Amino acid sequence: MRELLLTCLLATSTFAQTGRLGSFTNSDDVGDPPLKGNAEFEASAGEYKITGSGSDIWGKADQFHYVWREMSGNFAVTATAKFLTDGIGHRKAVIMLRKSLEADSPFIHLAIHGDGTPSVQFRNTKADNTNTVDFPIEGPGTWKLKLVRQGTTVTVWVAKDGASLKELGHTVNQLGSPILVGLGVSSHTQEATNTVLFSDVSVEQLPATIGARQ
Repeated sequence: MRELLLTCLLATSTFAQTGRLGSFTNSDDVGDPPLKGNAEFEASAGEYKITGSGSDIWGKADQFHYVWREMSGNFAVTATAKFLTDGIGHRKAVIMLRKSLEADSPFIHLAIHGDGTPSVQFRNTKADNTNTVDFPIEGPGTWKLKLVRQGTTVTVWVAKDGASLKELGHTVNQLGSPILVGLGVSSHTQEATNTVLFSDVSVEQLPATIGARQ
């Protein structure tokens, strides 16, 4: 007996940005922050303006604004994030994979902080602590973010101010399918909102990788 990895011969499929929220289907606050967030999609420019508040995406529970669609299998999400408002250095713009809309849900995301710190953060089980891997601070700017899930492997890339994407690394995650895939914003405070412009957004369904045994 041996394990074979078979890649299905399926074309990559990119979700059209034609709905009210473009490539996504829903928008809502997570964790009931006192200052409500919102999302706007400008179809002609292909841009998402997301406003969120909330104490953080961290610890055992989260507060932020989330724009998402439900997905299964393998996929890639790319977006360029620019903070439009000032605020706390640890405010976040993220590409997130999340099990549910519960505040203490398992998740994994690629975050760029307002001070220019890229991070991979994840909560493996419901109401568990959040783990984080921070990368060197490069300072505020416009950031291109990319996250790819293939099987249980999540790989991330970043690039600042038009530079070429640079792979930061990968991790293994057991969120399963289906999950909620999207963009999020947290202001890192309950007393103010923060607005992020996401442009050049792409959500792609990738060919499935199937494990077969013979």
